[in-house]
Amino acid sequence: MVSPYRRLLLREKESFMNQPSNPALCSLPLLLLLSLPGIGQGQTQVTFTETQMSAGQQAYERECADCHGYGLEGFELAPSLSGNFFSRRWGDGPAQSLAANVRRMPPGAATLGEQAYTDILAYILSRNGVDAGAVALPTAMAELAQLTVPAQPLVDRRFLPRRLGYHTNGPVQPLTRLEELTPVSDAMLDDPPADDWLVWRRTHANLGHSPLTQIDKNNVDRLRLAWTWSLPAGANMMTPIVHDGVMFAYSSGDVLQAIDATTGDLLWGYQRELELPERQPDSKKGVAIYQDLVIVATSDVHLLALEAKTGRVVWDHAIDTGEEMDHRIKGAPMVADGKVIVGLVGQRSVEGGNFIVAVDALSGEEAWRFYTIARPDEPGGNSWNGLSLSERTGGSVWVPGSYDPDLGLVYFGPAPTYDTETMRVDRRVPGMTRDALYTNATIALEVDSGELAWHFQHVHNDLLDHDWSFERQIMELPVNGENRKVVITGGKEAIFEAMDAASGEYLFSLDLDMQNVFSEIDPRNGEKTLYPDAVPQPGEEMPGLSLNGVCPDALGARNMQSASYNPATHTLYIPMQDTCMDNETGQRWQKYPDPATDGLWGLVKAVNLETREVSWVSRQFSPPASGHLTTDSGLLFRGLIDRWFEAVDQDNGEVLWRQRLDNSPSSYPITYRVDGKQYIAVATNSGSYHANGMERTTGISNPPSGASLWVFALP
Repeated sequence: MVSPYRRLLLREKESFMNQPSNPALCSLPLLLLLSLPGIGQGQTQVTFTETQMSAGQQAYERECADCHGYGLEGFELAPSLSGNFFSRRWGDGPAQSLAANVRRMPPGAATLGEQAYTDILAYILSRNGVDAGAVALPTAMAELAQLTVPAQPLVDRRFLPRRLGYHTNGPVQPLTRLEELTPVSDAMLDDPPADDWLVWRRTHANLGHSPLTQIDKNNVDRLRLAWTWSLPAGANMMTPIVHDGVMFAYSSGDVLQAIDATTGDLLWGYQRELELPERQPDSKKGVAIYQDLVIVATSDVHLLALEAKTGRVVWDHAIDTGEEMDHRIKGAPMVADGKVIVGLVGQRSVEGGNFIVAVDALSGEEAWRFYTIARPDEPGGNSWNGLSLSERTGGSVWVPGSYDPDLGLVYFGPAPTYDTETMRVDRRVPGMTRDALYTNATIALEVDSGELAWHFQHVHNDLLDHDWSFERQIMELPVNGENRKVVITGGKEAIFEAMDAASGEYLFSLDLDMQNVFSEIDPRNGEKTLYPDAVPQPGEEMPGLSLNGVCPDALGARNMQSASYNPATHTLYIPMQDTCMDNETGQRWQKYPDPATDGLWGLVKAVNLETREVSWVSRQFSPPASGHLTTDSGLLFRGLIDRWFEAVDQDNGEVLWRQRLDNSPSSYPITYRVDGKQYIAVATNSGSYHANGMERTTGISNPPSGASLWVFALP
């Protein structure tokens, strides 16, 4: 026999199925009626009314909160009534059992009345993922026995989107931040509001610089912790995105969380269930935001668009990689001209090579792709020493691109080749080179079509894994008395070069004296002359340089830790490490050992790009872990591998404030402002490849796991 309660719930489901596709037309949410088990299968999902929930909150806070906490968190002998503990104990069990335990409280004085206990039960369920509906929670224990408490996925494994209104695991909060979230237009991405952080390095120019000034040299020593948030453990280089006071944090395990950027309260969460379950989740550098969507690149090489207010998946685009299984996405996607653009990484031989792909941001349909390994029958295809397409490797795109909306160009830097043995021998075939395009080049692509506008190759046929794959920064600079829009980038050798942003014309190079590979750079065209013994010969694993080995080593004098640029002072602040590799012992050593700097592996070089002179150099024991962040108030924020996060004076490198964190901040710090208050945020994690390598060099010991978001503000 079907109970009246069950018949009403089934009628609600039937009504929903007959309505147009609009969840607002149904008083019970779609997740309850369709997605969760029980309806029509011998079990009935619990539900309750908004009135019951509201009355239950008042009764709970009056009668229960003193022991179980206002956030249902529990303490001492009073158990938690939310989250993992609750789900493990009561999930998938009859509501009668939970109700019986509720009615035993308060201990020794269980006299609240049947309706009050039922209302409290409704409130507890609301805090554990169950939504209010049209059907009231019954008071009779016999009817409660027919209802099931849903088991919520454990928060350390999976995060589900929550409906607007309330969330689990924390104080009940109306989600006003989400309700007030506004769409992000192309114009906002091209010129972001000062309060927001909408792009990987704040703007499409990738300068890593903010105009905010509330936190300055005079008050930064008062900077205090505002809130922290524990992230899923694992290596990542996450950059939070902040818009209208909502932070979107993409973490290891393909977990995206929307967080109130002022309090650290979770608004909603989402975790990707990988379509290729044998894959391990990859570290990635963040997400993109556009209109009312958050764009996510997944570890199984999909692009997803999620509703920014709810976390609901709007579209899911599987990037076609053919038969290959080696492709990954490491950089954050970018949105330019209404297109989501991202590059792929593939370290082994991949048929067709790596590529940059553009997808329509609103529909999820592929718009274009550009292959970073030139194909044999296309321009640049004769630069691979006669290798077939399947033999060509590399061209990975590790970081997001930059974009100039006035020129309509996006800029990327593909990495070198990986199989260098086949590129060492000159086959001396007319018309064939060993340049290996488009590796170690800056490439400029038409944003609307993906067509190559120009390219400039910084190093031909790199055999030392000295990538030029890092950020491309767009800025205006005086060059030979003429103001030019330029693209600046630097490789692992800490040689920085400038090209004209429109044409790719070579303008100048700055060698910051951290390498012993190139003996000369031609000032006319940037061509580099190698020392004779700098290149490994066929059969050799390493070159035999006269200075005991290669400077820098494979981790580079600079790496993924992005430089920041202050346009007002024309100064580029570059995080670096001073390391060379001894070919015989495998030990690292410094290029210029002297008593004053010996053992000071990390350094910052401040370079005035207008004068092309080094303004100052500051050294410290620990190598850099994070990218740099500069502000208009003259501050430079940086993270070090030994867990320090610091504020530095841009004028001289003096440390003005520092805070020890729980792990290495191997990420990209940001700053934002909400309701007139400025915040600084940085993520820690269990280490990138670079951080782990430098830990071994310096003897730094960091925790083997653990990750957090740290957010600071003035008191």
